[in-house]
Amino acid sequence: MQIDAQVKSISDINQFFIVPDYQREYVWKANDQVKQFITDIDNAFETSNNDSSYYLGSVIIVKKQDNYDVIDGQQRLTTIVLTLCALKDFLESITRTESAENFYNAIKSWLSTFNMKTASHQNRVELQYEESQNYLSYLIHKKEYKGKVTPSIQKMQAAYDAMYEYVASLNNERQEHLVDFIAFFFNKIVLVFIVSADLHGALKIFETSNQRGASLDAMDLVKNLIFSEANEKDFPDIKAKWKIVVGNIHACKEGENPLRFLRYFLMARYCDNGILREEDIYKWIISEGEPLINYKNKPIEFVNALLSASERYSKLVNATSLVDHHQTYPAVVNIGYINKYMSRQHLLLLLALDVNCEDEVINYLAKQLETLFFVNNTLGIQAKYNENNFSIWVQYFRGLKTIEQVKVAVEKTIAKYITKKAAEFKQTLLTKRHDAFNPLYRLRYILGTLENKAAELCNMPLKDHGFIQNLQVEHILPQTPKADVIPEAYGADYLEYSSQVYMLGNVTLLESQINQAVNNFNDLSADWFKQKQSEYKNSALVLSKMLDVEFSIGKNTSTNQFIHDYNYAFNEWKKEQIHQRQQVLLNLALLSWTINGQRIDQYKFTDEDEQRKNIDQVTIEIFSVHDKFHRTLILSGFC
Repeated sequence: MQIDAQVKSISDINQFFIVPDYQREYVWKANDQVKQFITDIDNAFETSNNDSSYYLGSVIIVKKQDNYDVIDGQQRLTTIVLTLCALKDFLESITRTESAENFYNAIKSWLSTFNMKTASHQNRVELQYEESQNYLSYLIHKKEYKGKVTPSIQKMQAAYDAMYEYVASLNNERQEHLVDFIAFFFNKIVLVFIVSADLHGALKIFETSNQRGASLDAMDLVKNLIFSEANEKDFPDIKAKWKIVVGNIHACKEGENPLRFLRYFLMARYCDNGILREEDIYKWIISEGEPLINYKNKPIEFVNALLSASERYSKLVNATSLVDHHQTYPAVVNIGYINKYMSRQHLLLLLALDVNCEDEVINYLAKQLETLFFVNNTLGIQAKYNENNFSIWVQYFRGLKTIEQVKVAVEKTIAKYITKKAAEFKQTLLTKRHDAFNPLYRLRYILGTLENKAAELCNMPLKDHGFIQNLQVEHILPQTPKADVIPEAYGADYLEYSSQVYMLGNVTLLESQINQAVNNFNDLSADWFKQKQSEYKNSALVLSKMLDVEFSIGKNTSTNQFIHDYNYAFNEWKKEQIHQRQQVLLNLALLSWTINGQRIDQYKFTDEDEQRKNIDQVTIEIFSVHDKFHRTLILSGFC
């Protein structure tokens, strides 16, 4: 591979450069990379002497007819052009000294030269990618731009504005100071131009010199790796598909961290060795991942896989982030509520499913994952353990297309895991405080799910997310008793009283107007609970409405049957009733969050040996936590 390295100051640059259309658009931000660019150059200028130079970085190029294609360094080159445009325009706006006039003409000649062969102006740097919309040429020739303003153009304009402001500040001291800076910029700033004989060689140089695996650079490494293995005739197709991949990532607001998508994609489809860290992505791809991905022999197929995965990833992220409440993936939306809207770990298993599987298959698996997250959240299991498990389980779900196939995989993984924790889950939920399910949208979702299960059992209408999330969380036993007076029947002291107030069984969802009405019913020495009951019956929520002991509908109805079966009738409200209602909520939870349609505490495995093994394990766990649970109930005042 023939390589030629040349060290050049800006004034020595005599080549003309093209940034090919498959390269990344201009992404430097004015308050980040551009600001750092200005700071570094200003520091170098202020401390410079006649012998010192400032190294700006390297640019990888390949000869193409009369010009050079830029493979790496386009951000630096574009920023240099923007700086010179700012210098040119500022000098044009002031009365120039002779020295400033000479530099003004030199800048114009450097930016664009009349090509006698083509009888047209040739710009020093031409941006061919679509997002540029030829904006740089308009800026060079100071023409009004009236085209589409892309994000790339916005960043170029912001960079130009920052440069112009910096240039103006130099002139504020004296014009000679500005002239000195221009001389420094032209003659003392140097770049190393690495010239390769062909594109594949240039891409290989880029690959080996940029194995940093950080931020957007790692995505560029993968992109250029694909281009280095593909035929040039396929470049337009790859470029178009890559643009869609990037667009999909931006569509779910993950553009600042595209490596999260890349990491989950690789773990979901190819990696069998556990968790793949972002910093190890590129190294893994070119080593042990190479025969699995087969990007050398089938680069187009790899791009197609990225494309299809990015489409699913974008939709799933939006559903999880509660941005998209459509009914395609309702269980994924639910995960956003139950496991926080910034959670992403579940995407690993959902991306593993066959690229052409139906949405209902994705949603089915998401429903099982929702149960897992609810159990883990209840038990206080940290999120990092989910990813550990998922990185192992992913092999069971890879390429599955039907719900029946998913059921089998769920039984071998999620069901096996959860059934072992069923006893501990039940015991924990019975003593759970409601604030353990913060943030508030999660608590509302959990209470709303239990409400809908009760409504389903009572043959009453279900409530959607919009309705549930607009409700208020009502503490039945009031948070602030009137005059802070707590009768002995409600606890020996404020600490004991408070422990009852914040139990999950003591909260219910309520419409805001009704909640306002019951707020004043807090005199524990009076008939406060009956006063509240008279308002609860006005609620549209089953579990709140039925807190009124006199509430009933007809005879032998499903509602009355529910009240009877679940012992959901309360004449008073003390710690015994709170525990009684918490038991009801537990039963509703076991009916709401199931695995393969079965309660997690009654799950029957298809494989009898596996079933017997899990039963034995659960029995051991029941005995091991029995004493601890009994002590917890005593301390909580329930025994």
